[in-house]
Amino acid sequence: MKILHWLLPLVFLFLSCTENQTYKFRNDLQNTGLYKSPSIESAPVELWKFQTGSNVFASAVGDKDRIYIGSGDNYFYCLDAKKGELIWKFKTSGEIYSTAVVDNKFVYFLSYDGFLYKLKKKTGILVWKFKTAGEQKHLIKNYFNPNEMVEDFWDFYQSSPVIYHQTIYFGCGTDFYAVDVDSGEKKWQFKTEGAIHSSPAIKDNKIYFGSFDSRIYCLNTKTGTEIWQYETGRDTTQYVWLGVQASPVIENDRLYIGSRDALIYCFDINTGDTVWTNNNFNRSWMPSSFAVGENLYCGSSDGFRFYTIDKNTGKIIHTVNTNSYTFSSPAIDQKMAYVGSANGRLYGINLENQTISWQFKTNAIKQDTLNIYDSEGRMNKDKLRELTTTMNADNYPNLIKMYNSLFKKSGAILSSPVIKNQMIYFGSSDGFVYALSTKDALKHK
Repeated sequence: MKILHWLLPLVFLFLSCTENQTYKFRNDLQNTGLYKSPSIESAPVELWKFQTGSNVFASAVGDKDRIYIGSGDNYFYCLDAKKGELIWKFKTSGEIYSTAVVDNKFVYFLSYDGFLYKLKKKTGILVWKFKTAGEQKHLIKNYFNPNEMVEDFWDFYQSSPVIYHQTIYFGCGTDFYAVDVDSGEKKWQFKTEGAIHSSPAIKDNKIYFGSFDSRIYCLNTKTGTEIWQYETGRDTTQYVWLGVQASPVIENDRLYIGSRDALIYCFDINTGDTVWTNNNFNRSWMPSSFAVGENLYCGSSDGFRFYTIDKNTGKIIHTVNTNSYTFSSPAIDQKMAYVGSANGRLYGINLENQTISWQFKTNAIKQDTLNIYDSEGRMNKDKLRELTTTMNADNYPNLIKMYNSLFKKSGAILSSPVIKNQMIYFGSSDGFVYALSTKDALKHK
């Protein structure tokens, strides 16, 4: 009886931890992108795919039996994780490019209509919605008319919320918010000078995020008081080399993040001092969030590469060609990295020998009619120029139409993959949510 009496508190502690487990973008509060699922070392097979009504830039989150994900068709979806069947969907008044956070009973996400939603995850019934000051796109100078500011096509995402000490934190428009999880009432609000589409990382009552004002912020989670900020490169001539689109990752007392100034940074999380920086990326934006394990891992924009970077020095250890824009943030496990590219391919990269072990093609790239990419996923620049001429892309609206068409018809993967129980879930610009697994794993499902 004494032994049972001693064990009971531990049992209740375990149950409490299990009950309050949350699932979020990049897997944990520090945004490590590190998963404990067994590695998928050989080419996976498609278990299922579910079609939404528009592009899927958000990443999936999943609990024991379900997958939750938003789409550009304004709907938020709950799917059966094993079968891909629709359980419920919820309509908002705007695109949903925010990755949700899920706790024991509820799911929370942002929509471009400017609301943060809380739904019952079992039924999809609305519990409350919180009205922000409004969502907005990052603005850049029109390539064809420098006197005009236009919405940036490459601003694909929204900030993804995180729950910490019964408070939900997220960015929307130029403001960062802390909202009570139970009541939906605002606790505090912090204003920046740019759109906040970076997703926060948290450690020891401090929250970290980037903004398109080119700054990285550290705030007190309880009060919203600024502790430190750091300004990255800020191009106010062409409005091209500026803005922090990536989300920060924390390991111990270091924070790692990339910027659209074509640099990556390592900070001391307590002081905001730079430990190192690296600008050896050929003037490529670094919009992909890091995964952190033995090293740092990320994709790049015009670099068309997946990078392995020494986290102590910032030096590039290896590069792997992805052959196209790689905004997708990699997921890693003990042996492999998984990352999507705009050429409609999800790559499985062996972390030990830094080679591509396999690649999975989306439905759209298999049926590609534009032929911009060759059989290896390399971009044909002559074909791209032909498309530019065919679609009269000599003005900004038509240029955006061209890129939208290219991404849709190529099944570009901008979503970040999620690994769970030896399965991979991700979204694509072709409107599908995909679930992949190994043949051996499928035998036991």
